[in-house]
Amino acid sequence: MATENETDAEELSGRTGLIRQAGRKLTDRFRTNLAASRAFLKSRRANGDADTPVHGYRYFFLTVMVVFLVAVVLDNPVGAYRNQWPTDVLKWAHRLTDIGKSGWILVPTGVFVLACYFLDWRGLQARTRLTLAKWVAASGYVFIAVGMSGLIVAIAKRLIGRARPVHFEELGAFYFQPFSNASFASFPSGHSTTSGAFFAAIAIFFPALRFPALVLAIWLGFTRVLVGAHYPSDVLAGLAFGAWYAYFTALFFAGYGFIFKIDKNGLPVRRKGYELQKFLLQR
Repeated sequence: MATENETDAEELSGRTGLIRQAGRKLTDRFRTNLAASRAFLKSRRANGDADTPVHGYRYFFLTVMVVFLVAVVLDNPVGAYRNQWPTDVLKWAHRLTDIGKSGWILVPTGVFVLACYFLDWRGLQARTRLTLAKWVAASGYVFIAVGMSGLIVAIAKRLIGRARPVHFEELGAFYFQPFSNASFASFPSGHSTTSGAFFAAIAIFFPALRFPALVLAIWLGFTRVLVGAHYPSDVLAGLAFGAWYAYFTALFFAGYGFIFKIDKNGLPVRRKGYELQKFLLQR
């Protein structure tokens, strides 16, 4: 019996050793890939478009004025009407509104990027590395644009503390209670921020899809009004901030000459080939 126990202990020790060895190998790969990425970004900085003038700030301040106007004109009437939308319209709104949750975007893009950092890129063919790197770059951009804009809004809406439409009858459309619960986190809309960032990213990557991306973003944002979760100004502010953040994230990437470049109008456009060939062939 003692011999059997010793054998089991040896097998367990051997398995543990293999797991540790595999873990160290994955950790080394992650560190190597991370260092290579940092070196690549540093080398690309000198060839980026950081000094190119951009004009997004005018769009941002104009949007602030429009949001204020919408709040003054529409929020009270819409708040009073919130329980009177047609039943069929509400059914579709409830089915579609959660598309605006960030998880379905952040989880696949984040997991994909993280998994690729554990790959042994040197064992892949050059063409495979190039294709994979393009997907990593695009996924990383979308993850940052959606994730960071959502995080900023999640903090801001608690600081602002605007009452949601569910409190309209008792508190009105312009009651604020900062640092309270979720029912006082109406402005801006988090779902709309996600929609704005994601569909703006789509529009930057694929200019031909700008109009359908805009329509889908507005429709998904409007579902938040239909289900009684937000006022129109909440939705507009969320859509605008998400789109603005995706735009400036693209400019930040363009500053490193990575994924995007800035055109003569100061707008980010997709860089052909992402300029990754040299980087990949040197790894």
